[in-house]
Amino acid sequence: MRKKILVKEAGIIDFFKSFFSAKSKGTESDWLKRLRKANPKLADIWVDYDDSISKSMYRQKRTLEDSGLDASHIDTIIKKYGLKDV
Repeated sequence: MRKKILVKEAGIIDFFKSFFSAKSKGTESDWLKRLRKANPKLADIWVDYDDSISKSMYRQKRTLEDSGLDASHIDTIIKKYGLKDV
């Protein structure tokens, strides 16, 4: 049983890595097209997840800026992964 869990966790980690790698390269739409072909429901869930990450990062950035704190590290992440302000 333990090995199955480890294999599944490794698969999930690779899945996240491939998504964020595609985002940083600007090939996210191609990645999502391939996923949609394989599993449309998972692609929809993934788009929602991506939007949630984007909203969260921009919200954190605004909170830091409103507090007069440095948000440059969040700007770097936003630019690196091409997050959109949704």
